Amino acid sequence: MKRSLVVGVDGTGESKNALARAAELAQAAGLRLVVVHVRHIPVLAEMSAMSIGPATQDLDVIETASRRASEEGLQGTGVDWEFVVRSGEPVHELMATAEDRSAAAIVVGGRPHRAALSGLVGSVDAALVHRFHGSVLVVRGDGSEWHPLDAALPGPGSGAGGRRAAAGA
Repeated sequence: MKRSLVVGVDGTGESKNALARAAELAQAAGLRLVVVHVRHIPVLAEMSAMSIGPATQDLDVIETASRRASEEGLQGTGVDWEFVVRSGEPVHELMATAEDRSAAAIVVGGRPHRAALSGLVGSVDAALVHRFHGSVLVVRGDGSEWHPLDAALPGPGSGAGGRRAAAGA
């Protein structure tokens, strides 16, 4: 099985930036890109019969937008990729997909949060960093100054450094 790179998408600007960076990294490292959209209904919406219907419709709209943004973002990149839809808690589903697909890392978009807010509402990127046993890349901003070779993933059995570190640069 070809090694992969998992990227979480939800249609936000942050996830579009993460997708772009993940595509560059997958291309540079020769990895299959697994684009994962997680359908997640917040607990409060599940508790009300009146809100569950609209929440489900919203999930359909968000999934369609995420799929379309992924197709547009990856068009012409030459990256070997697939779009996967899972349902459940985003952190768990991204980690499960990464394990299922022998992922070298998980890539997600993020934005800075105040510690109190992050603890209150939760943060997928922070939870992945703390809970996932593998590498996690949190992309903030558009990453225009970033280059995929600066963050090359180590191959099996290699040290922790990227290509530049290995080359002595």
